[in-house]
Amino acid sequence: MRNDMVFKEIDQHSMRAPPLTKESLPRLVEYLVAYADNSFEKVRAFYVWITHNINYDTSGYFNRAPLRPTDPDSVLANRVTVCEGYCRLFAAFCSEAEIPAKIICGYAKSYGYQPGDDVMRDSHNTHAWNSVYIDNDWFLVDVTWGAGFVKSKERKYVSRFTNAYFLTDPEVFITDHFPFPVKSFERYESDTKWQLLEKPFSALEFCSVVNFDQCGKDWGIRSLTHHKAIIYNIEYEIDIELETMHTNISDFLAFLYEGERKIDNFIFACMPTDKTVRVHVCMPGRGVFTLQVYARRQRDSPRGDFQPIVKYILQCNKSFDQPLTYPTHHTLYGPVKELAKYGIDSIEQGVYHVADDGEIIFSVKPKRYIDIFPRLHFQDHTIDLKNYCFVDHSDCGMFLNVIVRLRYEGHYKLVLFGKQENSSTFTPFASYLIKCTKACIDGVFPDAHDYALKYKCCILEPLIKALYPSAEVLFCVKSPIAKSLKCNGTVLTKKDDGTFEGTVKIPGDDCTVVVEGCGLDGIFHCLYSYHVDTQLDKF
Repeated sequence: MRNDMVFKEIDQHSMRAPPLTKESLPRLVEYLVAYADNSFEKVRAFYVWITHNINYDTSGYFNRAPLRPTDPDSVLANRVTVCEGYCRLFAAFCSEAEIPAKIICGYAKSYGYQPGDDVMRDSHNTHAWNSVYIDNDWFLVDVTWGAGFVKSKERKYVSRFTNAYFLTDPEVFITDHFPFPVKSFERYESDTKWQLLEKPFSALEFCSVVNFDQCGKDWGIRSLTHHKAIIYNIEYEIDIELETMHTNISDFLAFLYEGERKIDNFIFACMPTDKTVRVHVCMPGRGVFTLQVYARRQRDSPRGDFQPIVKYILQCNKSFDQPLTYPTHHTLYGPVKELAKYGIDSIEQGVYHVADDGEIIFSVKPKRYIDIFPRLHFQDHTIDLKNYCFVDHSDCGMFLNVIVRLRYEGHYKLVLFGKQENSSTFTPFASYLIKCTKACIDGVFPDAHDYALKYKCCILEPLIKALYPSAEVLFCVKSPIAKSLKCNGTVLTKKDDGTFEGTVKIPGDDCTVVVEGCGLDGIFHCLYSYHVDTQLDKF
């Protein structure tokens, strides 16, 4: 369902049913439909009441005790039953309200199902559900699974309401419900027509189709690229794309397993659009791997738990001899959706970048004055790389440039931090994955100070912190705001385009060289600082 809030009043009415009404099926149905304006609302009332009041008969199901009767009156009295009892009670409610309903039987991918399981070989996978006729059309309902699920290993019932099985899209329902004749349910419907599909699935298609987890179904997430649970003949890498149909998802993450062992650093995820997520896997080797994708809704963030969405089995035939691992990053790459809160108008959208010469620039267009704090990580090493990131204005003054130098070949993670309006805390607003194919031989950047950004400075020369002693060095800085600039007492000449430049004689001893600037107030502030390195060979 796109929005269960349309049934809010009916849901609340159903869950407030007085105790006396629960003793009589006709009286209970009369109460449930009292405020319903149409058959959809009546069926919704039945679904909500049953899923909140009837528990699963685990003792009978696992042969610890005789099965409880499944006729509607007994189910209503005992409040415990198996799937047949749930279906018969739902059908009885519909009959009392003069709404046509059928009980369908077949096989289902129950709790604990794994991709590749032969569902139709195990009698524990036999199941029953309903189809209901509303406004000249048939719809699919599973009140049993709407109420909760059974953990087979623990032989325990977990009561957990979900909308995933209320009037479910037949194309979604077929991924875990397959109508088929079952001896114990032979009096119920089992024809393929109850798939309600124009092109019915075969048993083989049913067993192989990817089956989204409960939250994946409930939140309307579907696959755009891979519709089978097992993906064969993968070579080197694979991209799997999912689409969110009607739920706002704030975050995705994915884990890769080989057997029970979790394999880190071979996956990254991003959202190319507001509705699509791409999970990229660099296969760590040849063999069989399991990919589990998780998501978190926007309304549950930032403290809500991630929920399982879908699982794939990946079978790889070819892999890189020495695949480059990715830095650990348990969230999406790319910019956050609320960039405006950080005072940002636009930013680089692509998440994977290749630096062929060891240097790369990311441009940010601000809406107001902002501070950016970049943090660079090389794979999962703890090397301090803060001096290899530099934040400066573009020469036109409209953009902030984050310039990054990459010392080693391999993958880097760049995270940009900023402050939301009226906040004093730096939080990440964008993250990028960078592949360096050739390491940068230049040294670290000079230190940039607050007024360099306030004066919208763009330093053109020099962009290396270490200066040769006793050398003559050209300094060139562009600023549309600063009125005067000087370096170690030498005033830089201002040109018409706002560029300040001049040649400065560097001291011969180990010291700091500072570029200062002033505005209309005439007070000079430190913009950039350099270090004279007496260990450098001048020649």
